[in-house]
Amino acid sequence: MNNSEIKTALIDGYLDEPSCLGVPPYLSPHIRYTYGALRAAGISSSNLTYFTIDQLRSEWPEQLKKLEGYDLVIIIAGTTVPGHYLGGRPITLKEITELGARLYYPQKVLGGPITLVKKKFTDYDYICGEMAASEIYQLLTRKTITPLEQTDYRKEWAVIGAEVSKLHPNYPNLVCELETFRGCPRLKHCAFCSERLKKQTYQRSPAEIIAEVSALARAGNHFYRLGCQSDLLLYQAQPTEDGLIPNPEAIGELYRGIRTADPQLRVLHLDNINPVTISKYPRASSQALATIVQYNTSGDVAAFGLESADPLVRTKNNIEADPALTLTAIRLLNQIGGNREQGLPQLLPGLNFLHGLPGESPQTLELNFNYLQEIYDAGLMLRRINIRQVVKIGDFPVEKIDHQRFLEYKKRVNQEINQPMLRRVFPRGTILKNVLTETSRGKITYGRQLGSYPILIGIPGQLPLNHFITVRVIDHGYRSITALPWPFKLKKASPDQLITIPGIGKKRAGRIFTEQPENLQKLSRILGPTFPLKDWQDWFEF
Repeated sequence: MNNSEIKTALIDGYLDEPSCLGVPPYLSPHIRYTYGALRAAGISSSNLTYFTIDQLRSEWPEQLKKLEGYDLVIIIAGTTVPGHYLGGRPITLKEITELGARLYYPQKVLGGPITLVKKKFTDYDYICGEMAASEIYQLLTRKTITPLEQTDYRKEWAVIGAEVSKLHPNYPNLVCELETFRGCPRLKHCAFCSERLKKQTYQRSPAEIIAEVSALARAGNHFYRLGCQSDLLLYQAQPTEDGLIPNPEAIGELYRGIRTADPQLRVLHLDNINPVTISKYPRASSQALATIVQYNTSGDVAAFGLESADPLVRTKNNIEADPALTLTAIRLLNQIGGNREQGLPQLLPGLNFLHGLPGESPQTLELNFNYLQEIYDAGLMLRRINIRQVVKIGDFPVEKIDHQRFLEYKKRVNQEINQPMLRRVFPRGTILKNVLTETSRGKITYGRQLGSYPILIGIPGQLPLNHFITVRVIDHGYRSITALPWPFKLKKASPDQLITIPGIGKKRAGRIFTEQPENLQKLSRILGPTFPLKDWQDWFEF
């Protein structure tokens, strides 16, 4: 059969790796490379269908019957750091197994990071590596691609593969993950991390990434995240006797090129930065970070992988970062990225903690909490504190956690650190633009700004979904904030929204909703002399 006649289904099972997000609203490069490789191999667009796993789930029995009519079914998947998701749910092992067992006629291919951590899938014809595009292309074309040829092929696939974004149900409200380099450059890796399992490593040139952004922009995408790397500051880093030193010139070339490639760009964020790099090379790091802040968009987050403040845990798991070096990096990033634009700091650190590692004890929880308290007491800002449990990879020995003690620890962090920190980063009255309404539960609509680890925003009332709106922050939870539509028009406000304003209460909200005051004077009569209207009068529009 000619390749153009092969009826192919490409299933996006979503990715969530230490260095890549691919669960909606994020779109991974893995799926784009694979789509591009299929098209480059001769699969015609009319015979190539793209599905997300959520689309298949909506009508699972019927979709399985439809998939039986394809010649080739490819699944790209891999959740090695699972979390809580709002926009979609990654494919499960049960679903992968069922697809393999229940599809008979099609040739079945499984690829992506899932193959790094799970080896036995007996009902698939081909098990590809974590970067499946190259293997699939070679299977279809019977060509052998040498390592030296990989760059040119990948560049072509990335450009062609931009078209798959238009087939995604979230399009055009997608954050396109951009890969800068693959694999962790450390000689000795953290014992628990799946990055150490990657066999294929490379650095992409600025020109290659910029060409991909141009293609994505032509396809109608304008939200980007430099998410696929373990430490963005080591992009095109310069080797020395002391190690790899950041290359501010290369980072500047990349950021300027992205801005030029998409003049309509709406978001440009990043993900991982190793705090040790900042602490060891403050001058070069400061130059690179200043360039990033010059060209990025506000609300950006640099995830710092401290993982543990416990020295025993760090030693047993070969973790490079330590509390002192990380605190130095947090201070420097606050200085460079703490200025606000459109209500949000330009670039702040996030901090990752991982529990269940060998060497952990009850003292670990106390050390972690005290470290967070030190950061808060120093007046510094953290945009995100991520506390999670380690995922068992292979034969890695996971430490058993006292579940009750762990829950109490997380509650204490939420109450004493997370909520006060959110008040610091998102003060009441902060106006946030381009909030995408994603889902509603009961009388609350939930939305986020597209970007890197955006804060979850609860908006009282049932608002139209998949719309961009502007909101104003009014209250703070532990890991989310409450906001009202802005401008806040009293004639359109629901009682649930009015009650959110401290001091109004159910009775006053009912009167405002019923009487529809036309000016501040009439509103004052409804609220009465005990309500501090002077503090809130700029919130109301008549």
